[in-house]
Amino acid sequence: MPNTLRRWLPWLTLVNGSTVKADFIAGLTCASMSIPQGIAFAAIAGLPAEYGFYSAIVAPIIAVLFGSSWHMVCGPATAISALLFSSLSGLYVPGSAEFIQAALAITFLAGLIQLALGLAKLGNLTNFVSHAVMVGFITGAAFLIMLSQVQHALTADLPRPENLSSFLKALLHIGPATNMYSVSICLVTVLAAIIIRKISAKLPHYLLALIAGSVFGYFLNAGANNVPLVGELNEAIPPFALIDLSSNTLRELLPGAVVLALIGLLEAASIAKAIALKTHQEIDTNREFIGQGMSNTVGSLFSNYMSSGSFTRSGINVEAGAQTPLAIIFSSVFLLLILSLIAPLFSHLPIPAMAGIIMLVGWRLIEFKELLHYAKTSRAELSIAMVTLLSTIGISLEFGILVGVGLSLALFLNQTAKPNVRILAPMDTHEGRYFHNIMHFDLETCPQIHFIRLDGPLYFGSVDYMSKQFQLIEHDYPHKDHWVILCRGLSAIDMQGAHFLKQLVDRRREENTQIHLVVRYLWQLDLLERFGVLDKVGADHTYPAKGVAVEKIERDMNLKQCAACEKNVFRECQQRKRKGETLIAKTPIK
Repeated sequence: MPNTLRRWLPWLTLVNGSTVKADFIAGLTCASMSIPQGIAFAAIAGLPAEYGFYSAIVAPIIAVLFGSSWHMVCGPATAISALLFSSLSGLYVPGSAEFIQAALAITFLAGLIQLALGLAKLGNLTNFVSHAVMVGFITGAAFLIMLSQVQHALTADLPRPENLSSFLKALLHIGPATNMYSVSICLVTVLAAIIIRKISAKLPHYLLALIAGSVFGYFLNAGANNVPLVGELNEAIPPFALIDLSSNTLRELLPGAVVLALIGLLEAASIAKAIALKTHQEIDTNREFIGQGMSNTVGSLFSNYMSSGSFTRSGINVEAGAQTPLAIIFSSVFLLLILSLIAPLFSHLPIPAMAGIIMLVGWRLIEFKELLHYAKTSRAELSIAMVTLLSTIGISLEFGILVGVGLSLALFLNQTAKPNVRILAPMDTHEGRYFHNIMHFDLETCPQIHFIRLDGPLYFGSVDYMSKQFQLIEHDYPHKDHWVILCRGLSAIDMQGAHFLKQLVDRRREENTQIHLVVRYLWQLDLLERFGVLDKVGADHTYPAKGVAVEKIERDMNLKQCAACEKNVFRECQQRKRKGETLIAKTPIK
C-alpha cells in the first residue's frame, strides 16, 4: 500500500517541515479569499451562499488527490457558475428547492461524463491547446480578474467586465459614486503587499497585507463609511445530498451536463497547464480529467455544485508560496474552521482590501515577457495569443479558448498542407559526405539523377501543394532519367497521397523518367504496399537506403553521358567517367 500511495501521490516524498510551513501559510491565505468568492459565485449560479462554501471546501480536496496538478485550486468559478445558471434558469426558479436539486443533479451527470473521458484517456485532446493559446488565455483571464474587482475597490455598482463596452462606459461616468474610503483601503492593501514582498519574499505578504488593510479600515471606521465588510458568516458544514436521476431529470439536464463537462474540463486543463508554466510541473491531462470527474461526482453528494479550476485562487496559492497539495487541503480545512469557529473575527475584513489583493494577483498573472518574446520571434504565435486574449476579454473565457484552439489548428493545418520538397546532392563536410539542399548550398546535381526528399505529411490536404512543387521541379530540371524519392521525412500517408505518387510515376514514365523509392521505415513500406504504390513503382525500384539506390541505378546509367560530364557529383563519377571513355573508345566509328 505505501508504494501504491507513493506512485499515486509522489508529492508525499517532498513533504517536510519547510514545505508544511509554506503550505500552511498559503492555505490560510487562500482560505481567506475563498469566503467572498464563494458568496459571489453562488450568487452568479443562482444558489444560496452556503453552496459556494460547500464547493470551496470539498471539491478542491478531491480534485487535488485524484488530479495531477499540485497547485491548481478547484471549486466554484465565474464561467462555470454563469454556465450553470444559464443551463437551469429556463427550467427552474433560481434559488428554489427544485433549482438546487437540479444543480446538484447536473453536477453529478457532468462529473460522470468527465470521469468517463478521463478513463478513456482522451486527455491528450487538450494538447491542441498550444502555449500561445495559454499565454493569451492567462493574460485575458488576468485582465478580467482585475476588472471584476474594480467595483469592489470603488464600492460602486458596475456591470460585469465580460460586457466590456458597458463596463468601460459605466466606469467613465462613475465619478461621484466612488467611495474614497474603499479606494484608500484598497491602495493601502496593495502597497503593503508590494512593500512586504520587497522586504522578504518568504513573508506571507498577501495575508499580512490583508491584516494591514483591515487595521487601516478599522481606523477609518470603514463600516460606518459605507465600506462593505465580509460580515458575519454562518456555519457551513457540507451536508449529504440525494441526487435525483429520474428519466425526466435526465432528459432535461443531460444536454447541459455535456456542455458543462466539456467547458469545465477545458477550463481546468487550461488553468492546470497555465499554472504549470510557472511551477514547471508535468501535467497528466488524463488524470486531470479523472480528478475533475471525481470532484464533481463525489462533491455533488456533499451539496457541491459544478466546480472547475479557479484562476484567482490558483494564482494566489502559487504566489503565496504553496509547495505541495497540502496547501489546498489546508485551505479547505481552514475555510471550514473559519466558517465554524472564527467567523466573527473575519467579518471585519473590508472587501476592498480583498479586491486589492486579487487585482495584484491578476497583474502578476499577465504574461508580458511571453508576449514580447512572440512579438520578436513569431508573428503567428503572437496572433494566436492576441486573438485568444481579445476574445477572452471581449466575449468570454470559454470562447477565448475555443477561438485560440481553432486558430492554432488552422495555422497548424496550413503548415502541414505545405510539406517540404527538396532536391538533394552530396556535399563534403567536416563530419563526412552527406546529402544537402542544392538551393541552400548551391550544389551541382547529376544530369541523370534527381534525389528528392519529402518532409511532412502526404495527405489530402497537402497533395495540391506537393503537385505544384513537382511541377516546378519538372520545369526547372527537365530530362532526368531517374527520380529517387526519399520517403524518410514523410510523417503520414493517406490514400489520396498514395494516388498522387502513382500519378507521378505514370507522368514521369511518359517522359522516359524512372521513379525510384527509398523507404526506410516499415510503417511507410506497409502503407505504400497497401495503397498499391509499390506495385506501380516496382519492387526492383524500391530500396532501403540511398547508397543501395545509387548502386542499383548506376547499372542503368548512360556511361557515355558520364564520360562527357564535368560535374563530379558522386564519388563514383570518376570511375563511371573512365568506364564511359573506355566504352566510347571501343565503339567503332561509322
